[in-house]
Amino acid sequence: MNKNIVIKTQHISKIYKLYDQPFDRVKEAFNPFKKQYHKEFHALKDVSFELKRGEALGIIGRNGNGKSTLLKIIAGVLTPSNGHINTRGRISAILELTSSLKAELTGIENIELNLKINGIKQQDLKTKIKEIEDFADIGEYIYQPVKTYSSGMKSRLGFGIATSVEPDILILDEVLAVGDFNFQQKCLAKINSMRDDMSIIFVSHSMNSVRLFCDNVLVLDKGEKAFYGKADDGIKYYLEQEEKKKVQLKKKETKQNIKPFYGDLFHNEEKITDVTHSWDKETYSLDDEMTLNISFKLLYKPKNLIIGIPIWTSDGNMVTSINSDYDKINFNSDNRILNVSLKIKCVFNPEEYTSVISIVDGSEFLCRKLNESFSVANKPRVFGLVTLPHTWDSDE
Repeated sequence: MNKNIVIKTQHISKIYKLYDQPFDRVKEAFNPFKKQYHKEFHALKDVSFELKRGEALGIIGRNGNGKSTLLKIIAGVLTPSNGHINTRGRISAILELTSSLKAELTGIENIELNLKINGIKQQDLKTKIKEIEDFADIGEYIYQPVKTYSSGMKSRLGFGIATSVEPDILILDEVLAVGDFNFQQKCLAKINSMRDDMSIIFVSHSMNSVRLFCDNVLVLDKGEKAFYGKADDGIKYYLEQEEKKKVQLKKKETKQNIKPFYGDLFHNEEKITDVTHSWDKETYSLDDEMTLNISFKLLYKPKNLIIGIPIWTSDGNMVTSINSDYDKINFNSDNRILNVSLKIKCVFNPEEYTSVISIVDGSEFLCRKLNESFSVANKPRVFGLVTLPHTWDSDE
């Protein structure tokens, strides 16, 4: 491994066996036919990256996408199911700020214990203790049992201890998600002061913190390496993917919760068949021409055929409804196969919209189907549901 590289992971994977019942482990272990009772969960899949001396790597992704698992493998807490990892130098992992604190011991006793565990020499203890005491800044409470501390006091003491060891590689997992603003700024200042002497792996949901002091970014998605590169590019990629997921989730929720506001769907196949209907685009901009293409085949001669198109917002507010009867359009010809196009100007403001095609003959309903939803692209300085066609006039 190159001497400038302190961490190198090669095709790291972590697989957990999930059992429906605890006893399934026993049944699987002693089954003479090697029957499998577990399901495999891939917490990490084929992850590779390098960390050079003096660099800071940000690892970002949604909860449950493998960040903590990867950190534990790097720290030596877990072993990978597949792949190899090489590290150079001493690693200090702050996976939970207060995990190293003993509740029954005082603050001072906890400091001394942790420093001795980490190999700090006796002649350096006094200086280190003073350094941690100043950082924690909890006054006389330093001589009281940790079990009497508030969560903020524990966090300050835990961070001070963890960063006093002067490791070659420092792993930080959401340490800035706890404590007040002043504590977070104090932690950031401490981390920045140590950057010249060590490499850092930093996990956070705060994109501003990642952008502040990370050189590169690794984005994990469902345990896989989705992006690995410069911090600004990685953050941009992650935010774009998150926005896409929000749009997809909103569409899914709209489809799942749509029935209460659009009513029942039906189709009288004895009288109408081959019904197709679709908007010509998925996304429009204000003032675009929108086209809904409709075609169907009638198996009889209608008396008073009407086509209606009601349109709602994604949360069920009706915006408008268009129907051929209002416009006095007559579809009652002898032609039993109809191809119809509805063209409208897009006056809808940015939002997701749902529409239905409703075909009736007089008072008899023939068909009512849900169209694919359409959306209107975002545009600044627009408010409400629609932007009406308008002109401005001035004496100037």
